[in-house]
Amino acid sequence: MTARRGGDLIDHIQGRLESRGWQAGGGEGWRWVDHTYQNDHATLRIRYLPDVNAIRFDFESEEHLARLSISFDDSPDRILDLIIRDQSSLSEETWRAFVASLIELSPRVLSPADEDGDDEVISDPDAGAAALREIEWE
Repeated sequence: MTARRGGDLIDHIQGRLESRGWQAGGGEGWRWVDHTYQNDHATLRIRYLPDVNAIRFDFESEEHLARLSISFDDSPDRILDLIIRDQSSLSEETWRAFVASLIELSPRVLSPADEDGDDEVISDPDAGAAALREIEWE
């Protein structure tokens, strides 16, 4: 893919996600990426952060929550390919393999905003597994 910028990239990402069953979150028809997909195990969410060339990816199950920022250089296609490939089966059991695949694709994977507001760089599947942490439900 040739490098896309601004609205072209937003349109490209929206089109790819929506063609695979992802639903636009509020403001359908707007030019931003905030999409969700629900499988049998979790709710997945993707947001595109154009100012930093990153995709924010959330995994939320009944017991766990993970928030990752995945950077890319020119194109998010390889990252989207991986997410789309695994979207139906992604679960707590498949998480480590998914994170290992992400690490191979992206120059930088972060688990953003812990209690101190610091980002944790994920450099191996164990760190990725730690990013899937239990949350308390109110």
